[in-house]
Amino acid sequence: MSFTVSDLSTILKLSSASPAEAKALIKLLTIDVTKSLGESKYIIQTVSKELTANSESKLQEGGRYWAQLETKQNSLPVLSKLIKHPAILKHLQSLPIVFDAKELHSILTHEKPLENIKGRLLEHLSHASSKDEFTQLSNLLLSLMQNTMTIPLQYQQYFGLFQMKKRYNKTTKKSQIDFYAALHNLGPINGTIMLIEDEIIVDLDVAFKMTKLFLEDNLNTIRYKLNIHLKEEIEPLYNVQNNTILDINV
Repeated sequence: MSFTVSDLSTILKLSSASPAEAKALIKLLTIDVTKSLGESKYIIQTVSKELTANSESKLQEGGRYWAQLETKQNSLPVLSKLIKHPAILKHLQSLPIVFDAKELHSILTHEKPLENIKGRLLEHLSHASSKDEFTQLSNLLLSLMQNTMTIPLQYQQYFGLFQMKKRYNKTTKKSQIDFYAALHNLGPINGTIMLIEDEIIVDLDVAFKMTKLFLEDNLNTIRYKLNIHLKEEIEPLYNVQNNTILDINV
């Protein structure tokens, strides 16, 4: 038995499916911290409104976080389980090039996916309209130079990020696929797809308990052996590098 990166497209499609249902069940928000008011109080901006809330953790003004929000009558809302967005997610959000699920599937099922995305990025780089756009497109190409595919992702009205890297596992003595996704309603996810004794094993790490329960319910028909774990720190496979001298082979 063998597997290709197209299997990963199926995993990601299932993981980001039913955004309305995910939002209702997981109750996860993306928030921007506008101002600290002291005594654990902050003015925050959500997708739909600005409000004042208490936070169980110290927050950085100007920071963007995934958070769970609990509201009680006659008291300020309370933010909990806060996880800061990775720098690369915020940096890439202004790029004019983003991919939807259909385009991502096309890239992943291409005979040479890394070459395919490299060609698209170089085309956009040649028409970059600002220094910032040039820098962020260059970051995506630098990611490819480290054998990591980094793709800005647009699904529904939300912006996200997908990364993938194929590497050799010295323990299993086989290749495996590492991947990372930052999704508005699910938070950060990373995982691996491995082939062990002719069985495809998918391991997922998620940051929120409700995300874990949601995925277990929605991925229960997947044809692979699936393990989902809670993990506090989930980092991108590649993050932004600023003020870097570029050496990109065209």
